Amino acid sequence: MAMLSAMLSAMLGCGASTPRAARAPAVVEVPTVAAAALDEAPRTDDEASPVRDEPPSAAPSRRVIRIGASGDLLAHIRVLSSAEAHGGFEHVLGPLRAAIREDELAFLNLETPLSLERPVLSGSPPILGAPPEVAQVLAAIGVDVVSVANNHAWDQYSVGAGRTLEALSAAGVLSLGAGADLPSAFAPRFFTTADGSRVALVGITERVNGGPGPLGPSTLIARWADDAPVAEALAAARAAADLVVVSIHWSHDFRELPMGSQRVRAQWLVDHGADVVLGHGPHVLQEVARLTSPRGDAVCAYSLGNLVSNQGFRYARGRHAARGANIATWLPASRDGVWLRIDASVEEGRVTIAPITGVPLFTYNNYPERERDRHALEDVRIQLLDDVSDALVREERRAIIAATLGGHVTLESSARP
Repeated sequence: MAMLSAMLSAMLGCGASTPRAARAPAVVEVPTVAAAALDEAPRTDDEASPVRDEPPSAAPSRRVIRIGASGDLLAHIRVLSSAEAHGGFEHVLGPLRAAIREDELAFLNLETPLSLERPVLSGSPPILGAPPEVAQVLAAIGVDVVSVANNHAWDQYSVGAGRTLEALSAAGVLSLGAGADLPSAFAPRFFTTADGSRVALVGITERVNGGPGPLGPSTLIARWADDAPVAEALAAARAAADLVVVSIHWSHDFRELPMGSQRVRAQWLVDHGADVVLGHGPHVLQEVARLTSPRGDAVCAYSLGNLVSNQGFRYARGRHAARGANIATWLPASRDGVWLRIDASVEEGRVTIAPITGVPLFTYNNYPERERDRHALEDVRIQLLDDVSDALVREERRAIIAATLGGHVTLESSARP
């Protein structure tokens, strides 16, 4: 694995793509919120605007903010091998580019530290890690922001979490849910859109595997152990933004439905300031619900599923799992994904969320083919469901994805305009 890691680092370092920041993204970080000072107090009404020089009367009264989002990026060993076999992580992640639009704030959950402080291992739970150059690929395909607040955040120890933040910052990708201390880990991050709308994002997790590990630069994770720091983060976000988005890592593996505790916490988040809740953690899709909000509309995607992983690698249409087989190896739902698109209009503090759409995704995994031909190269990558070659798989998975997400989401027939 050490050789694989070294090869990946060298390979990806030679072919790094241009970050999205270099090609005029639709959203940019508010200039006064520096990466080293994300816990500073929000701007008060009597302070000069750091975003634009026009008087307040020149600002549009109605603002439309588009959020695009997907779930867990899990760089299991076979995902790393696929990148090595095909020239880099562009092969694994690049197909997502077709789903991301230039006019949206693009989010996903980065459930793999971009560091290799210790060996990557399979198991339950696995130890995850990937080369830091993955951040450059994320930027190149259009990802603006990721959450690192999840149970694998310390898989490469606290020092690895810190190096993950450095890699993301260098690539121009904003990170949520971690920092040098707890106030900065919980602190909202801010973006401003082209029309001057301000979006605040907060990242939290319900649990973290293990501990921070050997002594090194301290990087702490925003874990929801009590309500106070979450409420404070939401209050700061609400005071300084038109729209508040919360990323939360919760639930348990492969649960098909939200737990009662999730529903309670989702409504609590909305009541305390969130407009959009982006959930992940179960590694399968769950429903998207509209919630009651004091500001008008609110949405919770309870689980955005996996974006890419090696889970479900034994699945093939018509193939039945062996008795007693590990659910993580054969469950096709762990290969279902979505690029969820939420359009929020904000006018005089009231939020209206338009009909929600989604681009269905499916993780390609050639394990069944490799069982027949051991010389075949490992191939694990994101696919648009429309690009899956087997029409029966497309029909089967589209129907299941649509039913799982529920009636508030309309699946697009294609990601392309």
